[in-house]
Amino acid sequence: MELSARRIKSSNGERFTVLVDEAGMPLFYPALYVSVQMRGRSLAVNTIQNALNAIKALYAWLSYYSIDLEPRFSRGELLHAHEVHSLRDFMQKPLAAPNGSKVVSISHRPKTVGTSNQYARMSVIADYLGFLAVQLQAPSTQGSENIKRMVLQIKSNRPKLSTKSNVDRDEKHLDDAVLDALEAALKPGSERNPVHEYAAQVRNALMFSILRATGLRRGELLNLRVEDIDFAKNTLKVVRRADSQGDTRVYQPVVKTRERTFPLMPELVVQIHRYVLAHRNKVPGAKRHGYLFVTHKAGTSQGRPLSNSGFGKFMGELRYIIDSHNDIHAHSLRHHWNYSFSKLCEAQSMTPEREEKVRSYLMGWSETSGTAATYNRRHIKEQARKAVLELQNKKLRKGQKESNA
Repeated sequence: MELSARRIKSSNGERFTVLVDEAGMPLFYPALYVSVQMRGRSLAVNTIQNALNAIKALYAWLSYYSIDLEPRFSRGELLHAHEVHSLRDFMQKPLAAPNGSKVVSISHRPKTVGTSNQYARMSVIADYLGFLAVQLQAPSTQGSENIKRMVLQIKSNRPKLSTKSNVDRDEKHLDDAVLDALEAALKPGSERNPVHEYAAQVRNALMFSILRATGLRRGELLNLRVEDIDFAKNTLKVVRRADSQGDTRVYQPVVKTRERTFPLMPELVVQIHRYVLAHRNKVPGAKRHGYLFVTHKAGTSQGRPLSNSGFGKFMGELRYIIDSHNDIHAHSLRHHWNYSFSKLCEAQSMTPEREEKVRSYLMGWSETSGTAATYNRRHIKEQARKAVLELQNKKLRKGQKESNA
């Protein structure tokens, strides 16, 4: 059975994700699970999409081993220990077809998914199977205990997630020289610009400048509307607009964090103003909505809000502008912004407590989330290296003085 997760936009703007079969019919129990267990908690549509991908992997396992789960659960027969072990091993394997839409045979595929991916899959599957068993079994104390044991057994078979990483993920970081070179290449009219149309060049250069100046997420950038820019006060406001009826994108970019207001340099505000008046507003269909960045290329999507895939194509083109820098993406710019912010706070002798509060506000995090420390890690490591080298230099100088005495 080939399944796919399909996203649907309703007439009131609400986005749904459902798991459908080859005929396009939604599967009843996955749909019920999403409605009861996930949408009731107001989880983001992308979170629901990931959960359905995990359930899709579960159904691939069931199909592969010819397990008819629903009749078994109705009889009170739950998963056995060897089946849980088989499920654990199966969840290590990639399931996506090249187009990412269907479950495919994996019997001869040597690759495996990451540990965190396997952990996430099994977490969702454990909860879903527990939910499904409750729906199908007659209520009883013994049955409830057996279901709890099965869920616990599945979760106990999840891989261990190490809190220590052997790979220094932030060693290969972007620096200002690389970003300056990218900005020069993206400057409208540049010979190295990967885009030919001038208006699209202006749009792309502006998107890059905003990302570099603010550290916004991809979804926050694509969610910006012209009204979010205060051209008198030189500010940019990040606004949550989940399930916006006026957004034609089925895969709607959303703001994952808190709303906040960014101060902008007057020069950057002038660039935004020029883009809106001289380029954006002249694109057919662009005035039908308020989203700042639009598709300029002629076609059915011209004038519509720039899609996630359109933005992804733009970011992908950046990787070929600068040699040996193929790790450029929106999130790397976010990390670089946080590193630059740490350096600025150090230069201003800002206390760590004050720095964390300011950073949390600008990034849209709760002050108690601890996320600020994650993004400050690179600067802390740099400070640690400097401190260690200074201690070694002092020791070396002391040893030289003693040997010369």
